[in-house]
Order: sequence, then C-alpha cells, then structure tokens
Amino acid sequence: MAGGGGVYAGTAALSSGYGSVQWSNERDEEVWVETVVRSTGGLLFPESVAYHEEYRIFPTEHSRAGDTNVVETGTYEVEVTVETKDRSESAGPFTTTWAPAGCHHQTLIVTVTEDLSVEFDQKEC
Repeated sequence: MAGGGGVYAGTAALSSGYGSVQWSNERDEEVWVETVVRSTGGLLFPESVAYHEEYRIFPTEHSRAGDTNVVETGTYEVEVTVETKDRSESAGPFTTTWAPAGCHHQTLIVTVTEDLSVEFDQKEC
C-alpha cells in the first residue's frame, strides 16, 4: 500500500502537485502487486508509462506507505495486477483513471481484497 516535492507558494499551489501510491492487503497472506501508471497523452504528447513497479505486499488492516511523488499533476490510467504469494493465482488487470490535481499532494490507495480483486481510493489533500 501501494517515488520529492518542494514547498509551493501563491497560485502555484493551485495548479501544481504530485501523486503517490499506497497499498493495502486484506488477505491472510502476502501478495504480489504490479502497478502501471500511464499518462493519457494529448495532442502534443503521446501516452507513456509514468510509473511501473512490482511489490510484495504483506497483510495489513491499513494502507502502507508506498512510493511518493510518482506522478505530477495530470490524468493517468492505472492498471493493477495481483498474484498470490506463490504466483499460482492471478487476477486483473484492474483499472481506474487517476487525476491528481489541485493540491500539493494526493494519494491513490490500492486495496487488495480477500478474493484477489482490487479497490481504488483517491485520498484528497
């Protein structure tokens, strides 16, 4: 559950920010979670991978610290695939659109549920 930023002043805080990812695992055993965050692109910039990591996530009743400041303000497509500890079962990919914007720091919490599905929660500033 489930990469620094600086201090912003004035109007820059309204349009600049970063997004972080945290993970939570509600299962009774650890899981492997692969997370890919892609920019949605635009007229001048093609879609690209902004973040890609795989982690072993231990059981927890709360979100765990994850990677901070992995993306800047923008719109991203998030894809998460989950595998059991021994990698014998997998689920996903699960997807969501994530748009960290409007504040200095926002967090996307990725929760793996008991049935290997994924829930996304965007924690606002």
